[in-house]
Amino acid sequence: MYEEDIILYLLKECGRLHPFHISRLIALLDLFYLKEKGEKITTFKYQKMPFGFYIEKLPDILKDMPLEKIEEEGYKYLKIRDDAKVKINLPDEVRMRIDKILDEVRDLSDSELNAKVLIAEYYSKL
Repeated sequence: MYEEDIILYLLKECGRLHPFHISRLIALLDLFYLKEKGEKITTFKYQKMPFGFYIEKLPDILKDMPLEKIEEEGYKYLKIRDDAKVKINLPDEVRMRIDKILDEVRDLSDSELNAKVLIAEYYSKL
């Protein structure tokens, strides 16, 4: 599937992201595809907890990608390494959907972003 390409595209568009944000953005993308196409676009497995979720294996995937950790204002973010030569292979439809999601959530706080996922119609199917 497109897991690494989706992560790279998110980081390319946003510059840097915390893993929490990466997971929520991927979940919103999977939720869209569940609703519109009947299946997720990723193979990620979501572990649900009372106030959120985490994506199994996401930390391992991030660790193996050409990313670097940066710290700003007390937060640890990930960004694509400056020396990394990455090629992002995503269909235009997926890129456009990610862009739309980014536009929709750009001004949300962490708790609002998390809530957007948790109250989504198809969340129970993730």
